[in-house]
Amino acid sequence: MKSPLEFRSPLFHMLFFLLLQVQPLRLPAAEQSESVAVEQVQVGFGGLYKVGRWVPVTLNVTTTEAIDLQFTITAISPDGNPTEAPSQVYSCPQPGPYQLQSLFKAGLMDCPLKIRLRESETQSILKEFTYTPRAAQNQFTGIGLEQSVELWATIGKISGYQTVVEEDLETLNQNLNRYTSLISDQKLLPENAYGYDTLDTLIVDGDYSVSGAKNRAIRDWVANGGHLVMCVGNQLEDYQKSEFARWIPVKTPGTSRVREMSSLELFAAVRSRIRGVATAARIEIETGEVLATSLDGPLLVRVPYGLGMVTFLGLDLNTSPLLGWEGLKNLCPKLAYRRIQSGGTGQKNMELGKRISQTGISELETQMFHSQQNFLQVQRVSHWWVMGLILVYLLIIGPLDYVVVHRLLKKPHITWFTFPTMVILAAGWGVLTAQQSNGNQLHTTQLNVADYDATTGQLRGRFYLNLYSPETRRYQVKVMSQIPAPTTTSDTFPTHLCWNGLPENTFAGMYRSAEGTITGPAYQFTPDSSEIENLPVLKWGTKSLLGDWSQQQPDLLASDLTGTSLGQLSGKLTHHFSGPLKEWVLAYGNRIYLPLVNPEQLEASYIPANQSWDINGPGIESRNIKGYLTRSVSRRIAARGANAGNVVTEQTDYNAFSKNAYEILKMLTFHETAGGFGYTGLSNIAAEQLDLTEQLRLGRAVLFARLGTPLSQVQLDDESLSQDQQDTYLRVVIPVKRSNEIQYELPSLEEDDKKEKEKAEESPNQQDTPSGSEKE
Repeated sequence: MKSPLEFRSPLFHMLFFLLLQVQPLRLPAAEQSESVAVEQVQVGFGGLYKVGRWVPVTLNVTTTEAIDLQFTITAISPDGNPTEAPSQVYSCPQPGPYQLQSLFKAGLMDCPLKIRLRESETQSILKEFTYTPRAAQNQFTGIGLEQSVELWATIGKISGYQTVVEEDLETLNQNLNRYTSLISDQKLLPENAYGYDTLDTLIVDGDYSVSGAKNRAIRDWVANGGHLVMCVGNQLEDYQKSEFARWIPVKTPGTSRVREMSSLELFAAVRSRIRGVATAARIEIETGEVLATSLDGPLLVRVPYGLGMVTFLGLDLNTSPLLGWEGLKNLCPKLAYRRIQSGGTGQKNMELGKRISQTGISELETQMFHSQQNFLQVQRVSHWWVMGLILVYLLIIGPLDYVVVHRLLKKPHITWFTFPTMVILAAGWGVLTAQQSNGNQLHTTQLNVADYDATTGQLRGRFYLNLYSPETRRYQVKVMSQIPAPTTTSDTFPTHLCWNGLPENTFAGMYRSAEGTITGPAYQFTPDSSEIENLPVLKWGTKSLLGDWSQQQPDLLASDLTGTSLGQLSGKLTHHFSGPLKEWVLAYGNRIYLPLVNPEQLEASYIPANQSWDINGPGIESRNIKGYLTRSVSRRIAARGANAGNVVTEQTDYNAFSKNAYEILKMLTFHETAGGFGYTGLSNIAAEQLDLTEQLRLGRAVLFARLGTPLSQVQLDDESLSQDQQDTYLRVVIPVKRSNEIQYELPSLEEDDKKEKEKAEESPNQQDTPSGSEKE
């Protein structure tokens, strides 16, 4: 009998041989890891970020030799798949310090993160850093917040804001409704506008030295819907020399000494008086809203810039008399909130974000998500039909089989034949039915939303793409887009592409806990996030993707619109978009203008391209905007023996289950104008930047319309998909000159009473009129 060692010796020899073969492959990585030292890892802003938003990552490294570096961030998508987002390749031609930056998205709460620093050519791993929530020891910090939580950042220490530093995150209370991150080093600021996507507001006071690519990134972020708070007081000269002063639409011709600041106290909603004399910057604006004034002019204004806005305070928060003012802690949050009207917005958003919805839909963005999951070519039976078939199947193989075999045929042994036969037939019928109802073709839904600011020429695009796969496989997805103007194929540009998640805590929602490590089938992004590689999709399953793009294109629309405080518009506009604007509505102030549509002459209701169009032309009516959005109807109930009856206004309930993309996007555009959560029963936190209500408050008009031109071309495995079913919606922010003139004479009360009596005689009981219409 052979000794066990004789059996094991070949195994030992083989393991020793493999060790000799593998060991040399590991030596180069070990040697290269000594050539790079990572000094700092920064995720988000001070270790905080929002799930479902682009998050900046910064690595400060020091090299001892020439080397090309690249790093990747691995996070988890809402579907539970690990995603790997690589940075660009950074060339380090000589030894010294370097800064590497990139972006990623986390799709779940408590998301574990992994950062790998690689040598770009060989892709060998030089350094690896991990973060696991609630772990005892982490190499960096990355805490994800729900989108209902306000996340602000200050450049430098600013009085009135209780900032969070990364050293305090281990003991951080994660149940607050807002956080303010301190940016103590400008070098950590992102150089890409998407790097600020996770922020709600950026506050600057005193330190205006941000320049170059970092300043341009802030400018582009504001133009795409961001919010910047700028405080300028006795350091006006430093501000005027800064790059901020070149693009912020606020003129500051000088300073003044201010004593009376009661308007600012009223804005802060405090009784505490500001005592002392302050050095204030003189403020001049052409458009926007004055929030607080002094005897010498405005103290606090909010102005639009592109699709975003700038809140400008002509005082320094870090100097007296504001420094010692008791109301400063109330003033600072009001400056940072995007909406002026409610100081408790953050708490309200927090409560809305955590509530349980009976419908499973608590956000407008969720309703938009479900509307794009509607594949008309796939006709699946309802759940009730399936449950009914299961019941019938159980009755056939159970009681019916027993009655036929035992009672009628009286041959119980043939059950061995009838039972498997029925099972096989039912299984075959189920497979055949599934093939017919689910289909064997790839289907997509595609939706474009393009926003344009006529003042700055800023274009912002959002592309919803949903894939329905007939088989389990991996795809390579790329999207090329173009601006909504007459262009050629050579004018296309890549789209920032990523997964699209539900802002919910339900199944497949982003607000669920990851509760696991980074394992499972992964897929990758390209360094500029223009492509997704190895995207896994199950058979008869779907995958939802979201694309973003930003461009500059001036002179797509010219207008001389003039408006009054009553919401009346006059003037003309000319647009140069790629086609006529269909199903349009134009909002200004508290009025909305829309066409009177004749089904037999639809083209007459369009706004044609490259032609002058008059807002007061024929076939156009105006209504109260809230009455229009809520489909309100004013019902006049005549009373016997009275000159005038009672008027009752009724709103139509909002349908959260509607899949009409046009109506959903229109409500998303004017959500707060329609009454917000109070009317729809849905919050609009995830897509808050898409709500253009604040643009109306700042004195601008908003045009919403359908465009018949597709803007995006999807390439799936290098094959271009059809654009026939692609919908495009356009939203244009238009500047309006203010006029104090009233455009019409008030009607005679006698004539009005006479008309009411005539109407009452024709219909003595009741009359229905759209609320807010000119006929009301």
